[in-house]
Amino acid sequence: MNYYVIIETDHGYTITRVPEGMTAEMAAKEADGILVDDALYRSFEEAEDALAAFPSPFPEKAFE
Repeated sequence: MNYYVIIETDHGYTITRVPEGMTAEMAAKEADGILVDDALYRSFEEAEDALAAFPSPFPEKAFE
């Protein structure tokens, strides 16, 4: 079963799919990011809802 995780890349937070047979850490590394939330989400939408509650990784750009 595939699941989704939230990672941080040079461009901010994003969601990546974790294919069957991979760990969340492996999927994050493959996407050139790091795992920032250890929760596993069953759908992209569920991960998207969780991500909406995260603080901005770039607070200095909040008012641009």
